[in-house]
Amino acid sequence: MKLSVNRIIYTIIAFLSLLFLIFIISTNIVPLKYLLLLFAIFILYDVGLFFLLFKKHKIKNIIGYVLSGILVIIMAILFYYLNVTMGFFKGFGSNKYKEENYLVLVLNDSGFESLNDLSNIGYTSNELSNINEALTKLNEEITIENIKYDNNVDMFDDLINKEIDSVLIEESSMALIYEQNEEYNGMFKTIYTINIKTEIEITKETDVTNQPFTVYISGIDSYGSIATVSRSDVNMIATINPKTKQVLLISIPRDYYVQLRGTTGYKDKLTHAGLYGVETSVGTLEDLLDVEINYYFRVNFSSLENIVDALGGVDVYSKYTFTSSKATGGTYYFTEGYNHMNGKQALSFSRERKALPGGDRARGINQQAVIDGIIRKATSPAIITGYSKILSSLNGTFQTNMSDNDIQKLIKMQLNDMASWNITSYSLDGTDGSEYTYSYPTQKLYVMNPIEETVTEAQGLIDKVYAGEMLESSYDKEATDVNDPVYVEPKPDPKPETPTIIGEVPVISFDETPIIIIKGQIIDLLSDVTVTDKEDGPLTPKITFNGLPFTDTSVFLEGTNVITYTVTDSDNNTVTKKRTIVVKLDLNGDGIPDDDVTTPTE
Repeated sequence: MKLSVNRIIYTIIAFLSLLFLIFIISTNIVPLKYLLLLFAIFILYDVGLFFLLFKKHKIKNIIGYVLSGILVIIMAILFYYLNVTMGFFKGFGSNKYKEENYLVLVLNDSGFESLNDLSNIGYTSNELSNINEALTKLNEEITIENIKYDNNVDMFDDLINKEIDSVLIEESSMALIYEQNEEYNGMFKTIYTINIKTEIEITKETDVTNQPFTVYISGIDSYGSIATVSRSDVNMIATINPKTKQVLLISIPRDYYVQLRGTTGYKDKLTHAGLYGVETSVGTLEDLLDVEINYYFRVNFSSLENIVDALGGVDVYSKYTFTSSKATGGTYYFTEGYNHMNGKQALSFSRERKALPGGDRARGINQQAVIDGIIRKATSPAIITGYSKILSSLNGTFQTNMSDNDIQKLIKMQLNDMASWNITSYSLDGTDGSEYTYSYPTQKLYVMNPIEETVTEAQGLIDKVYAGEMLESSYDKEATDVNDPVYVEPKPDPKPETPTIIGEVPVISFDETPIIIIKGQIIDLLSDVTVTDKEDGPLTPKITFNGLPFTDTSVFLEGTNVITYTVTDSDNNTVTKKRTIVVKLDLNGDGIPDDDVTTPTE
């Protein structure tokens, strides 16, 4: 009977071992030499178990039971890691679309609340816009007169003068208009949103383990959905030769004055190419640098913070000693040399430009240094301890056209040779200027005119990498004398001069108990708000959220959110009042918010 039980145990162990080895082979990420080693280990292990379990010897049987249990535990752990990996790969590169949100805007005091209230709508169009598709969707909802304008300035002038009822404009383009026209803040409200998803068609695959290839890295200056079109504040080209282990990082300033692919007339800032989708950014940089870009990676603030924290922090070289500003998300003192950074510190380091001697040029150098730190940590043995956490942190925080097969090949190659990579950085340069732009043709904006010599130099470096030449490294192989950034208490904003109060100051009133909503719920933030002013009568306050005008597309985050009401009377007396919105989850769908709310830390 005992031998029969042992036979069953041994059969199960042998069967599980076989299944596990088949599963490892199917992942296609384990190099052949490791597969052969695993085969040898499992065969020896199973042979050893055979002799231990089939001997009529109590102590040997017990040892066999213990070793069987250990093997099952080891297989379970490895299976977990491999399952996390394959789950990550399953969705890799599947998010190949761009998302545009077209807003129907009306004046705040127009009285229009829905599409049915409108008789006409204004719009502008260009070669890269999907406005016609948005109009088609709008006309499926309501019959309305469509009035085309040559530019946004004339269109908004007519809206403000009530010559037209509404305008249709893409959300990120509206953010650009708000930036150039601060007086517009709070003047408009969104009564309808049209969402358009378009597949991104960039297919230039290559053999990533045998042939040099180029990747466009785009950093979006925002949190949230990675698919939404947005200005690209980080623009970097990575040319990689997998044979020589050479990586060339070329940083292109966000305000570089270039011809957007597919356009005629005015050139534009490179950052504005992102308004029309990553394919426009890729095409524009291909034309500028005369290189074929095989892949793109599009990341945002969330991506950088998550990956750096999942890696347990990274060591980043700083060319300067400086303190980052509050606008970067944190005030930190960085010293010249290597600094060990967590996610928030790396993000602050990457965003700072005003405290650096070279401004945006120096910021590009810092961003390259962060990528160097990430690559060095991600290709080191230290990655093993945080492997599953890293993959989990990346889900949904980036967008790429690189296939899961390409990534598997790169991982397999790195596991096979565990080689260190030589990283060289270069930045394009330019001269300050002021020009009309394709995206904003009615007003001159700050631009950086390219210095052609730096563009030619970058093209030459790319050619050298493709030819298999090794370049001079921009960073040490290993970080030495690493410092920890010091948090600096931000200085309070200078108090504005107290204006002379004329007449009676307005009073903003509402129930100050925090509003509790379910995530995704839409609420009316003005329904219970009153503004009293004896001279001006009822006034409507402006609502801002995270420093930007609150619209129907603004998204409250899980946890505590704060909005600000602001009202100014005819005597120029301004009053502000803050309100708390607490967002909770409703996991069981019963319409009642859950109690376990996670509040973001500052």
